[in-house]
Amino acid sequence: MTDVTDEEGRRGGVLLALVVVALIVNLPLAHLTWQRWELSRDGVEVSAEVTATNVLRARTDPHYVVRFRLPEMVDPRRRTWPAEVDHATWRAAEDTGEIGVRVLPDKPAVQRVEGARSSAVGYVVIGVVDLIVLLLGLLLWRQRRTPRATLPA
Repeated sequence: MTDVTDEEGRRGGVLLALVVVALIVNLPLAHLTWQRWELSRDGVEVSAEVTATNVLRARTDPHYVVRFRLPEMVDPRRRTWPAEVDHATWRAAEDTGEIGVRVLPDKPAVQRVEGARSSAVGYVVIGVVDLIVLLLGLLLWRQRRTPRATLPA
């Protein structure tokens, strides 16, 4: 004979695990949203020095990459940062040797480069995993609502 509370405890544990997975999967998106909000609130516009420009996969699907250094007052370590940008921004950066960047003064890794291109792949992956977690949760909820037949003693 199966103990009903034991079965409910297992389902509750699985449901809790699904909630934890959903939180972990969405953590990068929440962090990115927080950084964008900080950048729009506290970010400063600077002119960065372009150190290199490259075109990746020029013949098939060109991707324009600019490598730059932020001013020393923002990034004392003077690291080189890469960014994929649109063609017009890449051309201007190549011609002038500068590119506009919005950056958090105390966090140089939090930045938005003028003309930056981004990919939606991360959003698609998060959405697919969220959908799977939601479907598993609905399946568990439905199974929980379905009465179980008990075997005669």
